[in-house]
Amino acid sequence: MANTNPNGANGTQSDPREQICWDFYVKSIQENRENAYKSAIDAGYAEDTARNITMNEWFKERLRKLKRKEMFSKAERNLDYVLDMVVEDEGKINPQLLKIKTDVSTTIAKTLGKEEGYSERTELTGKDGAEIKINIVKYGDSNTSELQTEGLPITDTPSD
Repeated sequence: MANTNPNGANGTQSDPREQICWDFYVKSIQENRENAYKSAIDAGYAEDTARNITMNEWFKERLRKLKRKEMFSKAERNLDYVLDMVVEDEGKINPQLLKIKTDVSTTIAKTLGKEEGYSERTELTGKDGAEIKINIVKYGDSNTSELQTEGLPITDTPSD
């Protein structure tokens, strides 16, 4: 019986055949002949493993990333189309459909395009994970209750 794991891959060391298999698989998609089984065989996996290659977590995660990348590309294409769209007086464009398409494209671009600069800042830290500085200015009555800031760094600024 052939060794189905000749490279000693385990939970901490990946099998180099994974990348080879994935490269063959992406090439098969580009050539319009998608075939994960043949890609696995070409990468050196045993027949039993190749038949079930799409069930491996590494393969499923790469498929999810590929799908997100495809969605992001579509969203960018849609946004480009909408930005360059010429609206005719005859009303040939369905405004409800255009709004839905634009909203969906914007959502995809903001969530999947963070690294490309499409994201709005929503984190609860300062820029690049830095601390948020909170300045408390006390006005008037010294009996006012203190702001609960457990776990946050506080810079106390005295009032004038």
